Amino acid sequence: MKMHRSNLKTAYLHAKTVADQLAPERQDLGNREIQTLKLLSKEIGVDTGPGATFLDLGCADRFLKPACDAQGWNYVGLDYADVDFEVGKLPLEEGSVDIAISLAVIEHLREPENFISEIFRCLKPGGLIYLSTPNFQLDWKNFYNDPTHVRPYTPDSLAEMLKLYGFESTMTFPGLRCKNIHWYLGKYRFLKAYYLLPFRNDTRFPVPALFRGHARSIFGLARKPLK
Repeated sequence: MKMHRSNLKTAYLHAKTVADQLAPERQDLGNREIQTLKLLSKEIGVDTGPGATFLDLGCADRFLKPACDAQGWNYVGLDYADVDFEVGKLPLEEGSVDIAISLAVIEHLREPENFISEIFRCLKPGGLIYLSTPNFQLDWKNFYNDPTHVRPYTPDSLAEMLKLYGFESTMTFPGLRCKNIHWYLGKYRFLKAYYLLPFRNDTRFPVPALFRGHARSIFGLARKPLK
């Protein structure tokens, strides 16, 4: 019996959420994600001070919420069970969100137009969009091992997509967490993060932090124009 694509996606997200709930390091990962967001948002001139409304799209177990609460942000989490990201309207007012984050979601969407346009609509002028996705240039051998991956991105294609939908100050960075800013910058930043950091942060080997962080993913950041 064939499984409908939306049912497959729902099953995948449910399995991921259950697995994540069993992982004790999730709260620490959430803290690292938010600290990385704060570091990189400075590079495009976005202020992430207290009082911001923070929209987490693809929130799963809401592992970012404790870190957002610590920042004094108003956390709102939505997942595919709440709204179909490819065709649905986000249940938020226009211009009501300061930060919109979506980690490892866009590669699951055949058509990102509605998703990105809805984020744009909901963001305040000057608001931040923060996306992550596998870097197909470095992870092409593994990308389609996930049966729900349908649309790959490179750093250039992700940046161009954000520009096409009206965002400005677009930048892409390697998917490292909590590294010195020099690791995120420069022409060869993605290659540095891949080759010079050979071990993942969660490696079980007793490897110094200097060699941890191996990244095969992209962060794409941009802001909604002020006018």
